[in-house]
Amino acid sequence: MNHSHWRVVLLVSLVTFVAYLVRTDVSVAQERMVPAIGISIVTMGAITAWGFQLTYALFQVPAGLFGERFGTRTALAIALLGCSAASFITAALPNAGAVPVLIGTRVLLGIAQAAVFPVAAMAVALFVPVAERVRALAIIIATASLGAAAAPLMMAPVMERFGWRAVFLLSGTIALLTCIVWVMLMPPHERAAPRADRPATPGVLHGLRALLRSGSLRQLSLAYLLHSAVYFVFVFWFFRYLTEGRGFTILASGVWGSLPSIAGVVFAPLIGALTDRLGKKIGGARARRRIAMGCLLSAGCFVIIGAVVPGAVLAIIALSLSSGCINGAEAPFFSSATSIGAGNPGAAAGILNLMGNLGGVFSIWLVPMMSRAWGWNGTLVFWAGVCIVAALLWLTVDVRERGDSTPVAG
Repeated sequence: MNHSHWRVVLLVSLVTFVAYLVRTDVSVAQERMVPAIGISIVTMGAITAWGFQLTYALFQVPAGLFGERFGTRTALAIALLGCSAASFITAALPNAGAVPVLIGTRVLLGIAQAAVFPVAAMAVALFVPVAERVRALAIIIATASLGAAAAPLMMAPVMERFGWRAVFLLSGTIALLTCIVWVMLMPPHERAAPRADRPATPGVLHGLRALLRSGSLRQLSLAYLLHSAVYFVFVFWFFRYLTEGRGFTILASGVWGSLPSIAGVVFAPLIGALTDRLGKKIGGARARRRIAMGCLLSAGCFVIIGAVVPGAVLAIIALSLSSGCINGAEAPFFSSATSIGAGNPGAAAGILNLMGNLGGVFSIWLVPMMSRAWGWNGTLVFWAGVCIVAALLWLTVDVRERGDSTPVAG
């Protein structure tokens, strides 16, 4: 990648870092916020699942189309402003009658964050050469994991000293400052290099119909639904698992709870670089399938180990390795979706992330009930099985090369 390509990747990475910091802050703040506003943790799980996660899922495709129409700079600037507003409003929640306001802020956050990954994947498809796209996406995904890792490390001490409202004030301020940096440094328009053989861009409805008819995109999206269901168990419930299932204090959970995300930061770029290197030998699509399957199968095995080992530290290490493998599969998923989508990379990534976040809706909602009924070990074993099924679904995805000649913006 040249200097201009790296600039785009680093700026988009900054946005994903902040987006995940903002969306993960509630997993820390809820330890004090839930009793303060008089609701149960099960109710909080339902609000997060059906307020934030469902809204986030449903707006994936519209957000991808919005990014295609108005460009990455405008789309992600609006996303950051929405994240900031949602955080500030949450910080001002009343102690009595807070539920309707909390639902509203979770819905606003879901709408705002819906643009992040579809537009990020679109930016990579436009700006980054084909042979380096998985690595670029892996870097962006790794910084998202870094944001999730930073949330408990940063927010737990803030909450201990200043209270749960300070968590949202801090994250809202960070999102607002990031928006200013993004608008100042990101190029205002992305122009595809002209090609004589490039077909005319289809209409929105025609393009969506073509994507929805794609069997490979449907199967890939179903696999991503299951993959993401497991991923969101780590994002939203690992902090709770440490305090409830392993008896850690809030401050200790803030440190140990960051390890799964840190593993994602380390694994994702390495696996992305490995995928691109393997792609030069056997073809990009086949490389993405092999690497994604290997990551998902490994993740399922590590989750089972984490569930059965008696020591808390060994369990955390195993589950962190699982989270790292799950993160490693993200870039092959998104790179495959934009390759299949070709002329509509934002919409294709939106469809993929729509399905992924529907998986998140159900896992976020189910985990509190499952952990209460089965205990945390039984819950983890169940999600390990889901991860293995996701790996096997990749066998149904057509790995013939397509769409990988998308022009790169200069």
